[in-house]
Amino acid sequence: MIFRLAIMDRMPFDAIIAGAGPAGLSAAATLAERGCSVLVLEQNHEIGSPIRTSGGTFIEEMQKLGIPERLYHPVSRIRFVSPKNEARFEYSIPRLGVLDVRGAFQFLAEKAIGAGAQIRLCTRVTQPIVEDDFVRGVKLQTDELRCRLVIDATGYRSALLKQAGLDPGFQRFGVGSEYDMYAPRCDQDEALLIVGSRFAPSGYGWILPWGRGRVRVGVGVIHPDSRENPDDYLDKLVAESGRLGVDLKGAQPVEHHTGLIPSERFVEKFAGDGILGIGDAVGNASSLVGEGIRWAIYAGRMAGEVAAPALAKSDVSRRALVPFERSWRKKFGTDLSLAHNINQRIARWDDQKWDSRTEFLKLLSPDQFAEAMKTNLRGRWLWKFAATRSRQLAEAAGWL
Repeated sequence: MIFRLAIMDRMPFDAIIAGAGPAGLSAAATLAERGCSVLVLEQNHEIGSPIRTSGGTFIEEMQKLGIPERLYHPVSRIRFVSPKNEARFEYSIPRLGVLDVRGAFQFLAEKAIGAGAQIRLCTRVTQPIVEDDFVRGVKLQTDELRCRLVIDATGYRSALLKQAGLDPGFQRFGVGSEYDMYAPRCDQDEALLIVGSRFAPSGYGWILPWGRGRVRVGVGVIHPDSRENPDDYLDKLVAESGRLGVDLKGAQPVEHHTGLIPSERFVEKFAGDGILGIGDAVGNASSLVGEGIRWAIYAGRMAGEVAAPALAKSDVSRRALVPFERSWRKKFGTDLSLAHNINQRIARWDDQKWDSRTEFLKLLSPDQFAEAMKTNLRGRWLWKFAATRSRQLAEAAGWL
């Protein structure tokens, strides 16, 4: 009740953000740092819970974003495993990290709170308040709140954008299921990506250690490319992990996570009059390997940098907010569109194709493989590779 009264005393807010994931919290911190009054509404009882992601990420990106080293576990070896083949990449300086997801999200919450944002938990936004085609606030289950700008950070549901008529919704998703296990015998320096019909039809499996004997073992499939249930393959992956060279003897699950991520191009419109969409709500993620966290943080910060001056000028029309769309497309649009095109094609590969394509991956250096997984698909590394491997690159392009 104390928090409720404090919130009411501050109304109306400059911005209300629906969703306390990495996008919403990053936008909240950016806006609050620039003097805006911000309220974040989260439907769950805890920031970062339930966990909806494997937490795989890239260390240099976390460093750029200011995520503390204590919140990710470095991995020095990656194995890409197909049914009858394997590509192995060793790193003297680790590039892949696996996040303490709950800890990372709560760190972002602390940054937002420290900047002056308010957060209300256990509060579900049901719909936007729309007056004369302009969004003026949000409705809750038993209340309504007015503000100058609404930010939809509700994830793949894009709940507010759809009701405001900006987003038709996503039709293609990565559907994931994983165990977070205590596995005292599992190699904490090695991550696996697993493809093929035995463990992950139309998707991939993963085994990602994240420190202190913990490891996330999961399966993701693309719907509607496949109608398979990842849960049906998850227990098989755990039971047969030994054939992949992974020691899960004595391991037991501590948590079970499920999640969805859009596996489409980002939407056409991020902004409307009085409303802005960020993160998974507008497809700010890479569908190459279903990676969303760092993209969501970038999106939240970029959106905040556009929204703050718009609020200062008392102009939150689409025209004032659309620079976020433009800057996102300019910085990330080509790579993310290429990632989507690749994902659409590889989701249809059979086991034989995966084996032959894994042979191609062996031509990549560890750093080149990391850049490709990062969705850096136009980088200097690719031109260097093309200069020495033009025939193989042309073959790979033909495969896709």
